Amino acid sequence: IDPKKIKYIIIHHQDPDLCGLIPLIENILHPDVTILCESRTALFVPYYGSRKAVIPICDEDILSLKSGRELKFFHMPYLHFAGNLFTYDIDTASLFSSDIFGCFKQDWMMYSDESYLAPVKMFIEHYISSPEALQYAYDKLKSLKINRILPQHGAVIEDDIDKFIELLITTEPGSLLRELYNKATSKQEQEILETGTKEMSLRLNKKISANNLNELMNTIAKEYPLFLSILIDTVLAKASAMGVSNPLTRGRIHSSENIQTDNGSQLLDSLHKRYLSRQYSIMSDKKSTEEIMLQGLKALKANVVLMFIDIRGFTRWCADKQPDTIMDTLSHQHALISKIINSNGGRVNKIFGDGILAYFTEDYTSQSIKIAEKIQGTIVENKLLPVGIGMDFGKVIMGDLGEEARLDYTLIGSSVNIASRMCDSAAKGETAITMHLYNNLDDKLKTAISCLKSKEEIKVKLKPSDPEIKAIKFLSKELDTKSL
Repeated sequence: IDPKKIKYIIIHHQDPDLCGLIPLIENILHPDVTILCESRTALFVPYYGSRKAVIPICDEDILSLKSGRELKFFHMPYLHFAGNLFTYDIDTASLFSSDIFGCFKQDWMMYSDESYLAPVKMFIEHYISSPEALQYAYDKLKSLKINRILPQHGAVIEDDIDKFIELLITTEPGSLLRELYNKATSKQEQEILETGTKEMSLRLNKKISANNLNELMNTIAKEYPLFLSILIDTVLAKASAMGVSNPLTRGRIHSSENIQTDNGSQLLDSLHKRYLSRQYSIMSDKKSTEEIMLQGLKALKANVVLMFIDIRGFTRWCADKQPDTIMDTLSHQHALISKIINSNGGRVNKIFGDGILAYFTEDYTSQSIKIAEKIQGTIVENKLLPVGIGMDFGKVIMGDLGEEARLDYTLIGSSVNIASRMCDSAAKGETAITMHLYNNLDDKLKTAISCLKSKEEIKVKLKPSDPEIKAIKFLSKELDTKSL
């Protein structure tokens, strides 16, 4: 839609992730654009720098548009702000539900499925404190015909709408208050400390002692950092078994002498931030945030598909271009390619200049070839700069490399180098894959590749003295993966 046709901005609550952009866009909208929000929210809008007119909205007010379309507003206080609104589009029975029914989820999806219920439930538990506010919202929504729910964070809900609305009365809000109420007593903390020191003494085969958990964590972080995640696991398991909240998320001493200089303290600060992330309800599939964060702290060895994507003729192309043109073109191209990879089971690991390194877990091995074909097709369709793609399948070490100020998730292994070499062998529009990757594809895909007219068997070396690596390269546009 032409921005100049937008005449109304509806604010559901005053958080900066919603309102911070308003002063930057309001001048490209209709000259008479008007802001509508609940009166308590209206108090905050001018502080963002907005200069447009604000109309306070009350419960069950209706905005009647010239088209005859009507939007009905419901005041939903304390979900999670006193001036929170829901908007109901009467014509399409669409509910714009503010933050409720949204969540923070690492694996983003456009439309919800069954797996979306759990993170929504966790969001409600962490961000809403009052069951009365949820009951009020439940009573209102049960009286409405709702075809879809559109929260501000997360996915569009069109299926199992009743299950999501039932969460309002089956979820127990206020989990952060319960954590604070369920702090371990001094005696309980001593018991947790004894469990932690005993476990560390067994693991390290030497006596470990400390006067408190803070001291124990600092000792392990400084002297035995590889065992820090084990200590954290131990403390969490013991606290959970005792029915008390995690004692590692509070009560630490931040000394001005070592905040910037002590590597152990920096490591603990990093851990602390990772653990606090669970209080923001970040979910990924069936894993808890703690599992995800702990996994990030440990180096993992896993079989993955490595994919290098590199623009062909980039240096020649950019020779006569302005810097802004070069950066805009690269940003647009990388954004499209990254979206394809991330939405189809892969992860972009690094972007370096005109190239991208991505990886796919073992269960997406065949899918990764289809994604390569989709990337090449998207580049042609959108008239982007041509690329070559190189791929290999193998074992890599994955983990955080660096320190708190510059932490980088890195892949290490010969397959990374081999995939890069495959990419060097691929001309524009081509994909080059090792025979090792080819042999791990499903039979239909192997047959389809073997029948391609453009298929060419090649041999490459990482170094002149290295053994030859057998590989295949082909024009991706000839590979019809839609029928596979």
